[in-house]
Amino acid sequence: MKRSLLITGATGMLGRELVPLFLKKSNFDIYLLLHQHSKILNKKKLLSNLYQIAPSKNLDKLHLLIGDIAKPTLGISKKDRVKITRVITDIIHAAALTRFDLNIDEIRKINVKGTKNIINFAKQCKNLRQLSFISTPYISGKRTGKIFENERAHDSGFVNTYEQSKYEAEALIEKVGNQLPVSIYRLSTMIGNSKSGKVTHFTVPHLSLRIMYLGLVAMIPGTPDYSIDLVPSDYAAKVIFELYTNFFKPNKVFHIVSGFRKSYRLQELIDDTYKYLSDLDKEWGKKQYPKPIISSADTFDLFIKSIQEANNPLFLSVTGALKTFAYQLNYPKEFDMVNLLSCIPQYEENLPDIRQYYSKVVKYCLRSNWGKK
Repeated sequence: MKRSLLITGATGMLGRELVPLFLKKSNFDIYLLLHQHSKILNKKKLLSNLYQIAPSKNLDKLHLLIGDIAKPTLGISKKDRVKITRVITDIIHAAALTRFDLNIDEIRKINVKGTKNIINFAKQCKNLRQLSFISTPYISGKRTGKIFENERAHDSGFVNTYEQSKYEAEALIEKVGNQLPVSIYRLSTMIGNSKSGKVTHFTVPHLSLRIMYLGLVAMIPGTPDYSIDLVPSDYAAKVIFELYTNFFKPNKVFHIVSGFRKSYRLQELIDDTYKYLSDLDKEWGKKQYPKPIISSADTFDLFIKSIQEANNPLFLSVTGALKTFAYQLNYPKEFDMVNLLSCIPQYEENLPDIRQYYSKVVKYCLRSNWGKK
């Protein structure tokens, strides 16, 4: 039986890199679950505009499904559901809300209930061979030290609701490990394409860069040597493609991270950010904005409190955005990669060092005005 892969989150940062790989380098038929409000619902336009590959060679392999993972039936008509549950052999569930400022009930609707709906759909697929879930190593929340791939449960708490929601979603995947062939890819924060610097989805790192560009960051919690783990989107997709097609292992968790050696330290990241912004925008460089101070968590709390008391709308907005993720910098951790390296021993060797491509990402953010152009 020919393999047919259903991908959720196909228009996100990972999906835009992953879908072309499966179309060009696999024999799978590809089914994309797209929301009815997606900007592009036409196969030719998706291939040429979003994935930037030739429609003529890939049109027959691509199938579009209009739906919604928040709905129990995934928003797919009964007729289509009966048809695709017979043909789907593989699922990659990558759709998620990646905002850090939502309350837990809001974010659970997509990240937890959506995962539950995908699991229920997978149970109906008569020929299912693999179900892989895209998670994050930051389900470790406020834990510190070595974080192992083969562990999830902890009671250390979370920095934001996104971490908590993915933790809860992983628990659902774990629970069905004896019923379905499941695996989990914990993907670190993606920063952009290592070759072009292109960013297709602006998230926390890009927001931080934007705030620094505006000269609005006075203080950041953490320590100067805190390791900021960021991965290039193109390499992350390549590794997930390799794991999924050649090294599927049921009930295994894989950390797809940069690790200490190929990650910035916090002070180093700040220094390079200001250097590249000055090099790329001479007028900005002349303003000589002061670099943010790296402070203790207690000092940062006092800073936040003073901003709240001053009641300045602009600074309240900035600090509100900062505190939803910046507190993670108080919890240094190192991610184990034993499972990953057992499958792809050359992973670390081939992983691009962020110091080699970060300037391209900064340039792309500036040139595109953070996606507004």
